[in-house]
Amino acid sequence: MASQTEDASFSEYLAPSIKPNNEFSSKFAILDVFAFIPVPVFAPGKSSSKRSICFSFILFFAMLGYILTTLHTFLYNNVPRTSQKQESIDNKSFKMPNIAITVIPDMDYGISVVNQQFYSIRMSQGILYEGLSKERKEDPISVNYECNPSWMPKMNFTSFICPTQLGNLEGNLFTSNQFQFIKIDFLTCVDGATPGVVCKSKKEIEEFLVKARIFLFIEQDADFYKTAVNAFKALFYYAVPTLYQKYEVYLENKEMATEPDYFYSFTTQKRSALFYGKEKTYASALVPGQENNLITIWLRLNEEEDQQKLQPMNLTEVLGKWGALWSVLFTTFGLYFMTWNKNKFYKRNPEWENFGSFINESPREAISSKVQLELETR
Repeated sequence: MASQTEDASFSEYLAPSIKPNNEFSSKFAILDVFAFIPVPVFAPGKSSSKRSICFSFILFFAMLGYILTTLHTFLYNNVPRTSQKQESIDNKSFKMPNIAITVIPDMDYGISVVNQQFYSIRMSQGILYEGLSKERKEDPISVNYECNPSWMPKMNFTSFICPTQLGNLEGNLFTSNQFQFIKIDFLTCVDGATPGVVCKSKKEIEEFLVKARIFLFIEQDADFYKTAVNAFKALFYYAVPTLYQKYEVYLENKEMATEPDYFYSFTTQKRSALFYGKEKTYASALVPGQENNLITIWLRLNEEEDQQKLQPMNLTEVLGKWGALWSVLFTTFGLYFMTWNKNKFYKRNPEWENFGSFINESPREAISSKVQLELETR
């Protein structure tokens, strides 16, 4: 340790004096990121220039502007990158969404009619098994003819029909172990079918159906997509007294995984919801023995589900961008300004350029060389 101290003191003795920077450069040298530091490190001060100091200020303000811009984007306008793929829905099961049914006569959207003297609604949980290994099942689902669904926005409709319980939707037809769907039948009134209900005449029922629209409302997650407006999907149908119509309403499961940004969230957030996907229509003559069944609607799952992955810009990416930009700017302009400051230093202090050779000489030779150099300089 003593030997190292002696060597350092001896080197400092040999070091030639340094001509200071001008007043401006000396005052702001500490802010010059491109300042040249003479070797060895005990040399007092840094070698700066007005040019490199001014560009250091420009670099600082440019970086500050970039940092503030990217920080504002990260905090308030962080649009995520999206990746999407389709996967088979086989053997997945979901609770059906809430639904509501009403009938609007004529074109008056302010009145809805729930009157079993004209029609009734029948719902059931249907199950089909793979390869038809088991007999098809249909378990009835009771309905409420006076429901007021809370998920429906305030509308002028006076009444709705809703299931009293939610059934299940599962799998694909013929490819899954079991296929579950919800069956909804729209039936015209038949005397004796519903206890305590006296049907309107056939003519009155037909006149009612000619102008009536049957509305099916399906609840949807309005918050799933931040831009969603409606909390429901509205489908409507016309009943034709001489025609049997069948509709398949496909509900698509959408899964969304949002990765953390390490500022607002630190874990991957997953959510899923059923949305209206598509609809298929079939029509035929009335089924013998079931002439009052005019419309059948199947609620079923879509064959594929939509899987989305959202990747917002995270905090590590923001810090990485700051570091990357600083590295590029500092390296690019540092090659010029540090060389500029180095050349100015050696031009102002020519003795210092040969100082390294003194260190490698013996003490006697080094002192002799220093004295000789000082005499030549004078």
